[in-house]
Amino acid sequence: MRLYINHHALIHFRNTSRKDKIRLVDKNSSPDFGWVGHARRLLWTNQLCLRNQKRFVFNMSQTEGSICHKRQIVTVHDLIPLLFPKYHKRQYCYFRFAYRSILKNAVKVITVSQNTKDLLIDRYSIEDEKIAVIHNGISAEYSNCETDSHKQGYVLYVGRFAPTKNIEGLVRAFEILMTEYKIDLELKLVGVRVTSNLNVGKEARRRITCIENISAEDRLIDLYKRAALLVLPSFHEGFGITPVEAMACGCPTVVSNLASLPEVCGDAAYYIDPYDAESIAEGMYKVATDEQLRDTLISKGLSRARMFSWDKSARQHISVFEEVMNL
Repeated sequence: MRLYINHHALIHFRNTSRKDKIRLVDKNSSPDFGWVGHARRLLWTNQLCLRNQKRFVFNMSQTEGSICHKRQIVTVHDLIPLLFPKYHKRQYCYFRFAYRSILKNAVKVITVSQNTKDLLIDRYSIEDEKIAVIHNGISAEYSNCETDSHKQGYVLYVGRFAPTKNIEGLVRAFEILMTEYKIDLELKLVGVRVTSNLNVGKEARRRITCIENISAEDRLIDLYKRAALLVLPSFHEGFGITPVEAMACGCPTVVSNLASLPEVCGDAAYYIDPYDAESIAEGMYKVATDEQLRDTLISKGLSRARMFSWDKSARQHISVFEEVMNL
């Protein structure tokens, strides 16, 4: 068995005793280089599969798959490029045409939520028994962190700056929170570019802080622990890992009522309509001001977060591998 990873992932294997089995992928074959990086990675994966026709290949990224390899297991994290083609024109072509052949040739498909599995069946007519749902996990650092009762006056968002993340809707809702509900809070956007790209008024911009890069996990945990609440108003999530991380740190969450988020968060989150800024603002207001609701969400969130771990995910993956190897 060989493991092919990119340079960014190498840090997670620094303590392994089997470094002789690890191979590094060309650093230029990475999403960091946009669609060109995706294309290079796809070509590299197909070349690897051609050289290893008799081996089983497990692809952890949905943009890595062979159109001809018959002994591959494919991971599908979401179908966002297919569902929102206007935001992902190049990837849409891949998901619309090439992906059908890749999924058809896969001996098994692993996906991270029942919602995504249902979409795969609906959009690609894949057999139910061919798809295994294995939820994502969170690292032990989140699960073992101590909650902080000294919450600070800020709403937290953690995620990419992408149209489907609905940052514009969140910012509009934050302005409503300030002007109509008169709540004295700040908004911290982790992973988002500078506020000059946000369509907000002068007063709201003064209360918004953008943190583009946050490399240290303990720093992110501290932000979760001290936040008044986390909000994730996405139009679609294949899984939605940040609410689970927040729950594990004792941070109440406000999330969209769409896609996989109700499946992942259960009764441990407050749900809003992401297409309605008033709904987002109302959700933030209620969770920020209703102490009984906050305590309930924190308690349920801590319990819910314990359902998701990478150890559990790894065991389920191994079960799939064993099943496939015995076919």
